[in-house]
Amino acid sequence: MSSSSTAGIPAVPGDPDGTKALAGAEALAGAEALAGTKAPAGGEAPDVTVVVAVREDGRPRLGRCLASLAGQTIGAARIEVLVTGGPPQSPPDGAGPAPSHAPHAPPHDQPWASSGAARSPSPADLGAVGRTDTANQALERARGRYLFFLDAADLLGREALARLVHASDSRGHDVVYAKTAASGAAVFARTRHGVPLGEPGLAWELSAAKLFRREPLLRHGLRFAEDVPVGLAEQAFTLEALFRARRVAVLADYDYRFAGGAATGPVRRSGPEARNSPAALAAAAAEPGGLEGLLRGTAAAMAVTARFTGPGPLGDGFRLRHFAHEGDVLTGPAFLKAPEPERRRVFAGVRRLVADHLGDAVLAGLRPGLRLRFSYVRAGDQAGLVSVLRYEAGHGTPPLRTDLVSADWRRTGAARHTLVVTARTPLPHLGALGTGPVRLTGCPEAGRVLLRPASGGAGTEIEVRIPAEAFPAGRTRIGLSTALLGTEHTAAVAPGTAPRQAHALRGLRPYRLDVSPDGGDGLVVAVLPVGLPVGLPVGLRRTERA
Repeated sequence: MSSSSTAGIPAVPGDPDGTKALAGAEALAGAEALAGTKAPAGGEAPDVTVVVAVREDGRPRLGRCLASLAGQTIGAARIEVLVTGGPPQSPPDGAGPAPSHAPHAPPHDQPWASSGAARSPSPADLGAVGRTDTANQALERARGRYLFFLDAADLLGREALARLVHASDSRGHDVVYAKTAASGAAVFARTRHGVPLGEPGLAWELSAAKLFRREPLLRHGLRFAEDVPVGLAEQAFTLEALFRARRVAVLADYDYRFAGGAATGPVRRSGPEARNSPAALAAAAAEPGGLEGLLRGTAAAMAVTARFTGPGPLGDGFRLRHFAHEGDVLTGPAFLKAPEPERRRVFAGVRRLVADHLGDAVLAGLRPGLRLRFSYVRAGDQAGLVSVLRYEAGHGTPPLRTDLVSADWRRTGAARHTLVVTARTPLPHLGALGTGPVRLTGCPEAGRVLLRPASGGAGTEIEVRIPAEAFPAGRTRIGLSTALLGTEHTAAVAPGTAPRQAHALRGLRPYRLDVSPDGGDGLVVAVLPVGLPVGLPVGLRRTERA
């Protein structure tokens, strides 16, 4: 079928409810001029091979997807279609499975309805439609200069392939991001050519629903990992293609793809973005063995990033995406619900990823609750991570807060006293990390820190003991902070905390010991001599106080 034979074919709906058309005859003619080519002669390679993946419930809509390809303004003869996945189709005569090279349409799927004299395209209008079991087999069989990956439930805007091929041919792009209808992703704010890999948002759109130049993929032997979840296999594949690309483009000037492919009503997000959404990843992780599959896929993607980037902002941007997205699921509710043997294996795997890839710059970019989880992972404290997740399940993310509960003087001998400061934090299991997370400011080194589970609820109770003799005469401001990696915060003095006073001796000299709020987030300890003879000169008084 030549490109001119597409005239009169109904347009793919521009809105999910089908109320707008994407292109009329004028736009169709303009797209043909944009493509600038005619149908290839016999044996000539097509411009683009579209690999259509049939997953889950996408098979009933495969015919509509193929019809959207047959209606492409670039001309169906310039398109090769390879359908992957799903059971083999039987030909209409029931003679057995259709050969992989034969054009086909699912027998239960109806092509678009005709309207007047205009014939709707059917899958048979495509010049070359074949079937493979896997995307890797499709890569081996593809003949097109470019590859585009699509789900069977999705549709393409009528000018999509013409625009994509033209953009890549005219500017030398190896990877082209194509806007999905109704996408709110920041990367599609505007069209850009020659996009640097550090461009904000680029790392967050890693599905394979893009145009790839096939020659670099063949030259570098890119393949999809077949032992990890499909969305993460796409992610690792796309990452390597991006890192090896000479030029990358983002096209936001047109609705190239319609995710879900529903003709009317709300669009069902069943495409690559939906497979990689947090909800979809969490649902997959909750399945038996799903958490370990997610771990393998995440490790594969991080390994690609590590191979092509070193320390610095570029690699950190991609690593932030890995930990913020997949890392969130790996250390989330699915981890809490996993059987203990699986939980141990996953924790060990995540800890390796944290040790190898999670630097301070990446950690600082994560939301506080996730930073907290990875603090326990880095410390090797699986029980602490479980405690955090249990707290989250009942109360939400533990507040990064520590409250000073009390400060008082405790007699520890004849005329000897110790300052005892108690505080409480909602952070659970803090004691498993030792006293390192608790930092004292302004306190003498003689201070001792004790950590224990808080009584009557979740969290940790902190007790600091400092002998009165450790404080110099005069006033000393002290404070306390809880400092897990990336989550340091200062303890706050509870409102209404009353000053406390005691008396002690230093040698033969009586002193008054005071501790009171300083009006901020700390305490003031005053060690003041008492009972000075009234007649002593002022200078002598100062010396004795010193």
